[in-house]
Amino acid sequence: MKILIKTGLILILVLGSVMAEEQPLPTSSEIRDLMLSNWGQVEDYEVDIRLSVNIPGFRMPARKIHYMYKAPDKSKVEVKGFAVVPKQGIQPFITFLKDSVDLEVVGDSVFQGSPVYQVALMDTFMNRPGRINLLVDKKHGSVYQVRVTSETQVFFEMTSVYDELKGIWLPNQSEITMHFPPDFKNIQRLGKKPTDMEAFDASMTDEWLEGSISIKFKEYKVNTGLPDYLFEEDEEDIIQD
Repeated sequence: MKILIKTGLILILVLGSVMAEEQPLPTSSEIRDLMLSNWGQVEDYEVDIRLSVNIPGFRMPARKIHYMYKAPDKSKVEVKGFAVVPKQGIQPFITFLKDSVDLEVVGDSVFQGSPVYQVALMDTFMNRPGRINLLVDKKHGSVYQVRVTSETQVFFEMTSVYDELKGIWLPNQSEITMHFPPDFKNIQRLGKKPTDMEAFDASMTDEWLEGSISIKFKEYKVNTGLPDYLFEEDEEDIIQD
């Protein structure tokens, strides 16, 4: 009798484990809702950012930036000097997700100790067809990693670390690596003197170029009721793209 009871318990545990593993993955709309749910709690925020850029043909010293956002679409950058900052600020995928993109949940796994969904979609990157792979936290929908590939080439990879503030998960650091096709170096032709062109042309190779961006965030202030007048335009040396 004891043997039968033990066998039955083992079968129940095994079946329970199999059923847990076979839980259906989220649909395209469900994963989009999950990814937007965390950001939907943000009415406004401000944060200090340290931005370091290392891209071939582009010079920008590390910058300290103060960034402000107010839902649904107000943003402002305060910085001394020249800086390139995405309009979406700390959440570059929010505008993207609100478009009618077809997200596919292809599986689930664990990333740095956190259960994640593996999400994919097709788009273009550097005028080439690309596959975008996302690792999305199962609980709060934060994007831990984005990787863009075309055939066997990895164009872009961003990995982020998050902290929780007032029940909202916000990035404290994002590291981006990029690989540019050889013709990207042509951007360095801009501003070259005719006497420098011969040496420049000789430097052209078929090798892909590597670049990186490091973004660190600190001193978040979230849902404090930022007034509209703070977002009035100033004459700043900023490009938002």
